[in-house]
Amino acid sequence: MAASPSGIPVSEISAIDDQNGQSGQLEAPIPKDMAYQTLSKALLFPDMDQYQHWHHVAPMLAKFLVDGKYSIHQQYEYLCLFAQVVVPVLGPYPTPGRNIYRCTLGGNMTVELSQNFQKSGSTARIAFEPVRYHASVGHDRFNRTSVNAFFSQLQLLAQSVNIELHHTLSEHLTLTAKDECRLSEEQLAKYLTNFDVKTQYVVALDMTKTGIVAKEYFFPGIKCAATGQSVTSAVFGAIRAVDTEGHLENACKLIESHFQQSKIDAAFLSCDLVDPVHTRFKVYIADPNVSLARAEEHWTLSGQLTDEDTTVGLEIVRELWTELGILQGPLGPSGILEKPFLPIMLNYEMKAGRLLPTPKLYMPLTGISETKIAHTLTAFFQRHDMPEQAEVFLENLQAY
Repeated sequence: MAASPSGIPVSEISAIDDQNGQSGQLEAPIPKDMAYQTLSKALLFPDMDQYQHWHHVAPMLAKFLVDGKYSIHQQYEYLCLFAQVVVPVLGPYPTPGRNIYRCTLGGNMTVELSQNFQKSGSTARIAFEPVRYHASVGHDRFNRTSVNAFFSQLQLLAQSVNIELHHTLSEHLTLTAKDECRLSEEQLAKYLTNFDVKTQYVVALDMTKTGIVAKEYFFPGIKCAATGQSVTSAVFGAIRAVDTEGHLENACKLIESHFQQSKIDAAFLSCDLVDPVHTRFKVYIADPNVSLARAEEHWTLSGQLTDEDTTVGLEIVRELWTELGILQGPLGPSGILEKPFLPIMLNYEMKAGRLLPTPKLYMPLTGISETKIAHTLTAFFQRHDMPEQAEVFLENLQAY
């Protein structure tokens, strides 16, 4: 079946012979990145950096939108939003010999695309750290100003985005201007040296069929180094500063108890940028001890979660872990995971009205061939009543 943007079936496109008025041969299938190609003819960027970011990311984003069965109108809407609002805050384009600000997303880029697969279909997501050249030349050493500039633009186009939590959590989890003023230049130089990656914020935009859903990730490492507290203490202190009525207290205590028992610290925190009453908080961990037993321990919060959803989810974790053949990465003498192996990651989702946290697991796929991953996930989708994803997943992956 030929791929075409939603709403323009290839079967209905034909060439007309002007001389005899009869239909000719079908035109070639429309490329999945046609919306990107079309917009590129009409977009002008103020500098080479933005031009390169657009042409590096937009083709893949365009394919994600087609594969997710977004309408042609949504495809153009989201590509335009990316060009006008996101591209200007992706910073200098990485070039050999250029000493530029480094982001925690991996590689040399400040942006990352992903897809979220559910029974209802796939959702395109773009995650990035808002940054401008000021962070690379020392004017904004801890990259504080760009995120606010980005939100001021995003809110003009996405009125559902509420940044109240951004302001509240930033005070608790990031090195503020007040913090910087209190620290000596010697202390600041130490943090700049010790933290090769200085990311404090990452923004994610879920491009759903009904509009943008914005999320923000807070990385408190620099703040905690300056204040002397653990990341776990900072994260739960920030949550409690927002949750003044204690709706999340039971969930917080369960997670804190597990962290203490398993001797692990929180890594970072995320939230939905909506009305604080309706947000979801997610506390993340990264564990270099890559084993199924350890994953099960984290999934159940050391046996504290025994509800049906957690139990069913655990069986799925075991199923995928075994079929993918997750490799346990070796630990170095200092207990640090040796490259290129990655840790297992989990997050614990909390929301007002839910008594228990919900675990989610990120499996490290280092050392496993993409072909095996694709075939395993295709079979998984088939077994778990996701026929549309099963039908096109391998084909789409090969196209990327």
